[in-house]
Amino acid sequence: MKVKIREAYREDIDFLVECENEYFHNFSTKNKIEEDFENPLISFYLLTNSEPLGYVSLWIDQDKAQINSLVILTKYQNKGFGNIFLTYIFKVLIDKNIKEITLEVRPSNIAAIKLYTKNGFVQVAVRKAYYNNGEDAFLMYKRLGSD
Repeated sequence: MKVKIREAYREDIDFLVECENEYFHNFSTKNKIEEDFENPLISFYLLTNSEPLGYVSLWIDQDKAQINSLVILTKYQNKGFGNIFLTYIFKVLIDKNIKEITLEVRPSNIAAIKLYTKNGFVQVAVRKAYYNNGEDAFLMYKRLGSD
């Protein structure tokens, strides 16, 4: 399946909200995502073919980045799209001279942890009761670039 990655548009907000509700148990709201679109430090990218397959939300400040959310729709998981998406995001960040990237992931999300570890992230901390259901989060880190 041929996919492309593009910056998300305001017209994509409903898709982003649906994903937040389904995959993050209402961790974010439509109002919050609309506010994020106005924030110059936050970028959204969509993985698509004829329809959206997933998205990523990035926070970029100076030489550091944070993956706020990364979703691949369930029916497209375990097909290599997460690797494609991360490879693209790493290139975007390196082109912007970003040196470090972090993310939080649920300890129960074994598939995501494997994806991130495979792509060079290491767990550096635990954030206790991070998610709105009380679940902890693993803080993961990756150094970007060659220096």
